[in-house]
Amino acid sequence: MALAVVKNGEVVAARGYGFANLEHRVPVTTHSIFQAGSIGKQFTAAAIVLLEEHGKLRLDDKIARYLPRTKARWGSITVRHLLTHTSGVPEYEDEVDDRRDYSQRELIELIGLLSRRSPPGHKFAYSNSGYLLLGIIIRTVTGKLHSDYIGENIFEPLGMTTARILTDADIAPNRVAGYRMSKGGGIVNQDWVSATFNQTADGVFWLSLTDFLAWERAVRARALLKPESWSQIFTPVLLNSGENYPYGFAWEITEKDGQTVHGHDGSFRGFEAILTRYVDEELTLIALANLADVDLANITEHVAKIMCQQR
Repeated sequence: MALAVVKNGEVVAARGYGFANLEHRVPVTTHSIFQAGSIGKQFTAAAIVLLEEHGKLRLDDKIARYLPRTKARWGSITVRHLLTHTSGVPEYEDEVDDRRDYSQRELIELIGLLSRRSPPGHKFAYSNSGYLLLGIIIRTVTGKLHSDYIGENIFEPLGMTTARILTDADIAPNRVAGYRMSKGGGIVNQDWVSATFNQTADGVFWLSLTDFLAWERAVRARALLKPESWSQIFTPVLLNSGENYPYGFAWEITEKDGQTVHGHDGSFRGFEAILTRYVDEELTLIALANLADVDLANITEHVAKIMCQQR
């Protein structure tokens, strides 16, 4: 795994532990690139907000305006509903064969024809489908793959030089191998998925600890986006009932031991990742692991307690 601790804007620890590849015994470093799973949704959300700043879309527009026509009917679902997981659109994972390649049109139609879990804005229900659709909206609006747009407009300006999307065929320096525990208790390689599911916008970016530290600096400094955009990102979603749910745009917004905490975790193909910001303490913890069964929340909470005891 790789672990970083940032306190009052200073990196007090950043290092790798163990092996990036068990077969070759390659050690993890701060430059090793890990699958970040659903933390990648933060970049998709930031890209959508950036497009709103540029006048390319509005968050309260209905998504039907930006999605290619298929048999699907999207009703009153808006871009904001997708960002906040309040669209009612169910998960796609159980409906696809992840070893098969799908066209963009096939995925849109498949998701659009799934039975809705609830009316738009009615309740929070985590949906990878929603962020997959946001990636397609980015492509519709910009004419570029979401990963290319994010690379040019977020990763490059922030100095996230090794952050990217990868397929299994790509040659990528410092790529970490992902593992899982077998039923017998041994460690085995991650399951294989088709190229389609290595490129969706619901969170399949590869990042190093160095990349994550650059992102943390940007979040802390409220860089790249306008202040009102960052405010929206960290505002809990308002449901139709008038109640708030503790989730903004790809950020969980919670309280722990009386402290405001912003964060997200990710899990995909033998990898776990977590980014947690203890806002009042000005403490950020980042952890990346290449074993699907590790509990990073437990590890980072333990490190946070140690740091808070050192005040």
